[in-house]
Amino acid sequence: MGIHQSGLYVGLILGGAAGGWAGERYGWRAPFLALGAIGIVYAVAVARFFRADPVAPEIAAAPEAQRRDFIAAVVELCRLPGFGIMTAVFSAMGVANWLVYTWLPLYLYERFGMSLTEAGFTATFYIQGASVGGIVLGGWVADRWSAHSPNGRVYTQAAGLLLASPFLFLLGHTDTFALLLAALILFGVGRGFYDCNTMPVLCQVARDDLRATGYGLFNLAGCLAGGVVAALAGALKSAIGLAAAFQIAAGILCLSSLLLLRIRTR
Repeated sequence: MGIHQSGLYVGLILGGAAGGWAGERYGWRAPFLALGAIGIVYAVAVARFFRADPVAPEIAAAPEAQRRDFIAAVVELCRLPGFGIMTAVFSAMGVANWLVYTWLPLYLYERFGMSLTEAGFTATFYIQGASVGGIVLGGWVADRWSAHSPNGRVYTQAAGLLLASPFLFLLGHTDTFALLLAALILFGVGRGFYDCNTMPVLCQVARDDLRATGYGLFNLAGCLAGGVVAALAGALKSAIGLAAAFQIAAGILCLSSLLLLRIRTR
């Protein structure tokens, strides 16, 4: 999962760097057409070559209505021990991510006097680059930890949030560029530790026929929470400032790491 999801962060880095270069050199139409064409080719490849594994016995044994009814699946997920906590923590990570994606470039522009180009690069490259390393290393650590403890993956997630939260707080506090870079990098590493274990932990909690729905609910909650808080941070910018928004998000992440420790997986 870590290696697979590292493609997301690599794409964000390339999109920020190569996208700007291509836009200046060829205009914006050509990159959009090229990426759209790649997506069409990929869709054809997926339809042609990707096949599901044989139906697992636990799915075959599930009642037909239960497997097809969305509301029943949601109700069953909400009753699973730990799923509510996992959704809340995913939402907290969504809040932190959306604040960083939405407001960090402007924050760097205003607080550190960077140009818009420098602020965009700094806000993107260091976090995403560190996340590539963190997500692969976090997967490796979780695989080995889980060999000794059923909760190894949850503990890895909690460790990632405990690493990310103080450095997100530092990001909103420091006026030193070196400390800023350290905060960006270590926040990215901690976030990677959390991200790569989200689906594996869900697989330890939910049946195979509920996992995609569960992950969809994670993303729904994360996008709603992140979008609302990002908009709220903008509305309150003149009152509390962006630094305070980052620090509040850091406190939420720290509390979330403690919540994760209440989950017991199989």
